[in-house]
Amino acid sequence: MDDVDPRRRASFGSSLLVAFGWYATVAAAVFVGLVGVPANPNRDCSVIFACLTPQEGFVLAAIVGAPVLAAMLLATLAITPLLARRVPSPVLAGTLSVSVTVGLAVLAGGFWQAAR
Repeated sequence: MDDVDPRRRASFGSSLLVAFGWYATVAAAVFVGLVGVPANPNRDCSVIFACLTPQEGFVLAAIVGAPVLAAMLLATLAITPLLARRVPSPVLAGTLSVSVTVGLAVLAGGFWQAAR
């Protein structure tokens, strides 16, 4: 009669799907934003990478950014189970794990810039 239900925990799988959904949403938004920009008719192609189409620029950014994205995905994979134990909502746990990962990436980028 006076049994207290244990606190509900977020599912790890659902939280991870929400986190990966955030990554997919941001990647799609960047792609649509780059493809939607019209090309400048007066381009000076004497500078390297100046005459890339938006699609080629996105592919180049994806190649260069792949190690960063892989590190962020691994960090999200490590952070999500910790948050899923404490947060009752999978949406909140996934969003918080991505937020913490982005914060760590910004911090690592700041340290990298300071070390240069």
